[in-house]
Amino acid sequence: MFEFEEAVVDALLTNDDQFRRLYDKHRDLNTRVDAVNAGSATMEHFELEMMKKEKLMLRDRMQAMIHDYTANH
Repeated sequence: MFEFEEAVVDALLTNDDQFRRLYDKHRDLNTRVDAVNAGSATMEHFELEMMKKEKLMLRDRMQAMIHDYTANH
């Protein structure tokens, strides 16, 4: 997900509980969306779209945290 900021992500996962919660939630949503897209799980279209939007929101919040961390370290 954040391949180019791997060291920063590792530092945030280790030291920032909020980032870790966002990361875990994003990973969970990603797994669920992938399962629906692969056909191994079913879900209402509206629910799937809401999960995708939440996943994007989480990614944007984590990206902002990565940017802030990089600017301050």
